[in-house]
Amino acid sequence: MARPKKYRMVEYVLKSSEFSPDQPTGEVEISMDELEAMRLADIEGMYQADAAELMGISRQTFGRIVDSAHAKVADAIINSKKIKTGNMGRCRVVKLMKCDSCGKTFRTPVDYTGHECPYCHKEHIHEIE
Repeated sequence: MARPKKYRMVEYVLKSSEFSPDQPTGEVEISMDELEAMRLADIEGMYQADAAELMGISRQTFGRIVDSAHAKVADAIINSKKIKTGNMGRCRVVKLMKCDSCGKTFRTPVDYTGHECPYCHKEHIHEIE
């Protein structure tokens, strides 16, 4: 029996849901965790170990996710396929917060309404853009 998948922490949620050539010959779907893995590895230039830690998964899992995403994007470009995004799967959308009192940064769910730092328990936190 396989182990259940961990939730993946995703900071960036793509606003558009489709990218398409003029005359698509098919369709490829990229999940939000694949999109986040490509963003961290290719746009932010992060090492796999650091990016995996941000997403809350192992380095090996991160590598598999980013490899799958790269293969799907290559297939879409080479074979003129439409790219669809948006499947959240087992992703949790988070935002990055910083405490002005202790200086620590931490992640919270986007719908978090608390105002207390989980480290020093003071109410001097703000979202990092």
